[in-house]
Amino acid sequence: MQLFVKAVTCWRLPGWNYGLIMRAMNTRKTSARDTAYSEIRRRILILDLRGGQKIDEAGLVEIIGVSRTPVREALHRLAAEGLVETDAGGGYRVSSISLRQCRELIEAQHVLVRATTQLLVDRIDDEGIEQLSEAVRAVERAAADMDVAAVTSTNAELHILETVLTGNSYLLSMAERVYTNLQRLAFLSFGGDQGGTARLGDIEEHYNKVHDDHWEYLDALKGRDRARAEAVAVRHVQLFQTRLARYLTEADGTDLDFSSLAVQARMC
Repeated sequence: MQLFVKAVTCWRLPGWNYGLIMRAMNTRKTSARDTAYSEIRRRILILDLRGGQKIDEAGLVEIIGVSRTPVREALHRLAAEGLVETDAGGGYRVSSISLRQCRELIEAQHVLVRATTQLLVDRIDDEGIEQLSEAVRAVERAAADMDVAAVTSTNAELHILETVLTGNSYLLSMAERVYTNLQRLAFLSFGGDQGGTARLGDIEEHYNKVHDDHWEYLDALKGRDRARAEAVAVRHVQLFQTRLARYLTEADGTDLDFSSLAVQARMC
């Protein structure tokens, strides 16, 4: 959130009192709805609430310590993000992720990184580069701690921040949805469902490649090298795509909806 607030100040629209807006954002107390939203979202992204699972609203009320109304408001917001869906019998359940949705997410990510890069090369300034550098270091610290939940969340925050710095609100809306929904898949493929022990066994090598991509991308942005920056961005998506395809091929017993797994895994 701090990175987002800092980035917003890079793009100013005429007539907006940004000083007033920033003060309001920094001093606004967290509402019960925001608390419920953050906690339910966190539980979904780290698979405490699994795909297809019926959501126990009364249980969440007790656990989070808020009334039922904020929980329902939070669930409505999460439904808009695609993390939960209405249940045929009433209430909500956690959205499953099919291989078709997986493929669509990766396709959207490819489109998104290209568009983001095109705008960033022209628009990013030194302050923006420093904000991205800080976000990259946050991912590295999480990886050094082997904290899978922190790795997936800080990595998503980094790539959403890249989109914030383009100054394009439509791209930002797309990025928030894409990277939020990718977090569950990243959490699985990085071994989050096994206490940080990656199923594929080469997580440190993967993290090293991630870090190299992040820093090379920043270097290309600094040099205004559009072709190099886009090549790195696409390679970075392909790195995750390859790991995810391997995970899906080898996975069994997960609570995500992977029908015809062996045949379709290559589509991701």
